[in-house]
Amino acid sequence: MAKLDNLLELIRSGITNPKELAEKLGVSYEEVEGMIKILESMGYVEEIKFGENACNKCPLKSICPGSCIMFKGKIYQLKKKDFALKR
Repeated sequence: MAKLDNLLELIRSGITNPKELAEKLGVSYEEVEGMIKILESMGYVEEIKFGENACNKCPLKSICPGSCIMFKGKIYQLKKKDFALKR
């Protein structure tokens, strides 16, 4: 659970790049992807779905130059305000 708590804390601090998360946690990229899937299934994070109003819902809208950039990856955001894992 400590790794999941650490991952949530990093996401909360604004680090969303899986490669950077893996480096900070000292784990593989694939492990970070798996951890994110676990957190998503537990309801702690949610994937941002791109669609008609994607820019309005994106947590990066304050730093993004606009919809002309076509992002090919996935973006997750915290879903619950109380993000500490219950033990």
